[in-house]
Amino acid sequence: MKKWETGAFVVFFAVLILSSFAGALSLVPPKGHDGPVTPTEAMSVAQRHLQWASSNIPGFEDWKRAKLSQPVVYYFPNGTKSAYEFTVLVNGKPNGFILVAAQRYMPPVLEFSKGEAPSERLGRIGMARFRGFSVEKHRLLYYGALSYSIELDNGKAMNIYGKVSSVPKTVKLSFSPEHMADIWRALETSSAGEPTIGILSSGDIYTKIIPNVPVWTEDSYFGDPGNGYISYPNNVGPSADPWDAWDGCTPIAAAQIIAYYEHPEIYENGYYTQEYKEYMTSLVDILHHTMGTFDKENDPGQTYVCGWPGSDACDGIEAFADEYQKLKEKGIVSWSLVHSYDAQPTCTLGLCWVHGYINTGDVISEVDNNRPILLQLHNGGSAVGRQQSYNNHSVVIVGYVGNSRTIDYLVIHDGWDMYEHYLAWGNWESGTHLVKIVPKRR
Repeated sequence: MKKWETGAFVVFFAVLILSSFAGALSLVPPKGHDGPVTPTEAMSVAQRHLQWASSNIPGFEDWKRAKLSQPVVYYFPNGTKSAYEFTVLVNGKPNGFILVAAQRYMPPVLEFSKGEAPSERLGRIGMARFRGFSVEKHRLLYYGALSYSIELDNGKAMNIYGKVSSVPKTVKLSFSPEHMADIWRALETSSAGEPTIGILSSGDIYTKIIPNVPVWTEDSYFGDPGNGYISYPNNVGPSADPWDAWDGCTPIAAAQIIAYYEHPEIYENGYYTQEYKEYMTSLVDILHHTMGTFDKENDPGQTYVCGWPGSDACDGIEAFADEYQKLKEKGIVSWSLVHSYDAQPTCTLGLCWVHGYINTGDVISEVDNNRPILLQLHNGGSAVGRQQSYNNHSVVIVGYVGNSRTIDYLVIHDGWDMYEHYLAWGNWESGTHLVKIVPKRR
């Protein structure tokens, strides 16, 4: 049974690998692999990236004189180191993080953001769930975009929302190990002042971000409580939901895109306003319903991938407008609705649970034309016990770092905090695909 976890997701890609990186990464080092990255080398990469980001990414200017914490180590499920996490410190206070690869067949900087370091979030949930937990004693796992988790016994792991799933036996990420090894060799001979991004791609590199795409999460102040007694549709809005408190990453991601086209002025007035909270929780609750998102014990917020028989992510997006209008007529929601929506996944015949692709040209075209995109990340490979893949996730693409031909980083809203997140291109399984959400005037 295939599904996208909306705190995690699922999908496709069979034989078609149409991205600019056509190779694969596995837990077995490829031929010609130059060995692991040492903590000292990783620190040097992170320091170079601080300087590049402070000069080239809007909002990162204060990283110019920032310091770095000692690294937190992440592992692949087989025990091989996968990444080093550095907390960025500005005036001694946390101000984001940089995730550096621990192997030379991965790009030097895997992720970075102004948001909270993932190890801090894992630490809080670990201390709440396990006696004597610490990130030093318990191994942290990372094997592709946003896959941070705590290793448990019996081939299990817990992610930053407390979801427990089986870990994969194999991991195959969509970039060329040989190309990555060349980049690391070039780093060794380049000057200390040359940023890693200048080695990743040639030519002019720029950052393109769609302005004013609403951002949403269900953490702390944001979102609404779960496990209530009010049934749908009377729960729509900030009221307690009859399902788990986590509505699911797919409804959350799609709601941000729909809000961008419908009422951008609500977001522009400030995302801490009560109106914004009521509006976004209403959109998310309705999409949770139309997508057929369901909850199971220790497995919250599941949405079926596009092309699955019955309610799925794309069906829910296309059914949203009619459902919203019915609720407006009943007085449950009051905001006007300007558009209906068409969901267009990049997979053959819409069967995303079979195969699909993510193409640089699609991303560049959509972003350059100010159209945010739903990205359905696939991470994990075959899990133990022949279960479905682990730790899939839906996010919103709002920009990229690259040029007219290549992308080095996607800029995303990851649904876990209110910050933009930068994700290395290809840092996902080959099942990853896009869903273009196309508005149509009603």
